[in-house]
Amino acid sequence: MKRSLVLCIVFGALSAGPALSGEIREHTTYFMVSGKSFDELNRQLGMKGPDIGGGDRHAGSTEVSFKSDTSYKAVPGGCRIGQARVKLDLRTTLPRWSAPSNSTRETRVLWKTLRDDIATHEAEHAHIAKSWLKRIEDKIRSLPAEANCSLMESRANAEIRAMIKHHDADQLAFDAAESKRIDARLKRKLDENMSRLAAR
Repeated sequence: MKRSLVLCIVFGALSAGPALSGEIREHTTYFMVSGKSFDELNRQLGMKGPDIGGGDRHAGSTEVSFKSDTSYKAVPGGCRIGQARVKLDLRTTLPRWSAPSNSTRETRVLWKTLRDDIATHEAEHAHIAKSWLKRIEDKIRSLPAEANCSLMESRANAEIRAMIKHHDADQLAFDAAESKRIDARLKRKLDENMSRLAAR
């Protein structure tokens, strides 16, 4: 007996299913921003960045998609998980700037500092998703047999839904923590990069 499960949760776009062996595919796309000053670039991020819901534009985004097919195997006295295949698709969107020849060195340093921080932030979202893929795999592997395959399927799906809620909470908690520390971190990195520039 083979079943597919798709769940959608708002974090970029998220769907999920039972997992026994993981396959991860990653893809990065870029949106272009223009301008010769940092203020112009910052406005461009607000105008052209990805919209992940609510109409607000973001400087970057990571779309997470878990997809799987699961089989259930009848055994003496009941039913257990047969095989399950899962794919984790990660689609990251980041900004790219082609610096004009008359942009200042300071603007270039400002942009590099911000761009690198955005990329690091989105990489952490991907890391969180990968860690939950492993947890889902381990959880489904550990499920005991049920009296029949209908119950086995219901149990597996319920466990996955619960784990996806925890995954979603982890992603939101990370964003909440980032909102409190990003200004201080960017200032520290910018001061370091500007000091290197001045020392040249």
